[in-house]
Amino acid sequence: MLSVSEEYLNNEYIYATATESSVRASAASVIAEATAYFQDYQDDLSVYGMTPSYGGNMALAIVMGIFFVLSTGLGLYYKQWWFGTCFFFGCGLEFAGYVGRTVSAKDPVLVDPFLDQIISLTLAPAFIMGGIYYMLAKLCSIFGEGHSKLKPMSYAKIFIICDLVSIIIQAVGGGMAASAAANYENADTGTHIMVAGLAFQVASMTLFLYFWFDMCYSIYKVYRTSENPDDEFNDEFKDIRQRPMFNTFPVAITLSTLFVYVRCIYRVAELSEGWRGHLITEEIYFLILDSLMMCLAIVIMLIYFPGFVFGKDSHIPVKGFRLSRKKKEETPQPDGDKLLTDNNEQSATDKDSV
Repeated sequence: MLSVSEEYLNNEYIYATATESSVRASAASVIAEATAYFQDYQDDLSVYGMTPSYGGNMALAIVMGIFFVLSTGLGLYYKQWWFGTCFFFGCGLEFAGYVGRTVSAKDPVLVDPFLDQIISLTLAPAFIMGGIYYMLAKLCSIFGEGHSKLKPMSYAKIFIICDLVSIIIQAVGGGMAASAAANYENADTGTHIMVAGLAFQVASMTLFLYFWFDMCYSIYKVYRTSENPDDEFNDEFKDIRQRPMFNTFPVAITLSTLFVYVRCIYRVAELSEGWRGHLITEEIYFLILDSLMMCLAIVIMLIYFPGFVFGKDSHIPVKGFRLSRKKKEETPQPDGDKLLTDNNEQSATDKDSV
């Protein structure tokens, strides 16, 4: 290392003072080789196995910071408490993660910024999906439960619980891996637990996509076959279905979910290779399959923020709406007075019989 440093400094002096082009070219070649050696040496010492891009991660930190401010402000203004809270934590964790990577770009040997980014960026998508899962339950209420396999509240309970389980597993694994890394011990156990949490998240998202596409197809059939599609849906939310952004809202949810889905599959493959695998030490994969995917998923849901789609004063309770309007009309409802009269007559008959 010392000899390379001396050679580098000597050739820098030669390059600066030499007049012959051949001598300057030779010195430049030696300087380039020494620089590459220093970079390789730094990458070997780096906890990442490489040196993160300063400019790229700084730009992502700024973008995620803007997303964090926008999602928080919109959540408060439109009173979208669940969705806003999920995006508050999701975008906040994304921002914190890229701040950590930006710090690491200047000193990739530091452990704390590395742990910050690996834990934050691993957990953030679970919170983003928590907000999206709740939208499926709301859309189920808006169209009517007759067009989905489960009640609205069932969607909320199943997938939000799955999301929480995924977050807990990943947090436990991340904590174990962080503790091992801080003590320069083997982090394989924690890494495997993190992979299990990510795999569970991918599995729950796959199930979500099944129910989501099933409901979308059911609604599509109504629009395709019915002369008056709104007669088949929940009358209570007819005004919301006629809002300008509502018709393309399902497309936005689909795209956002698929972007997060791609990112989660990538992270499972990445961590499965270990901390010195090909995917984790080549930052271009991370920037495309993680950073870009999450940016696209978040920006789409900010453009289609529920407050814009449903309206500021809308109230869409997530509860069981058992039948579509058509089925309700076909189901006779008992008249309260008649039922009471029938019961009294039956009681009188019973007394006469006695």
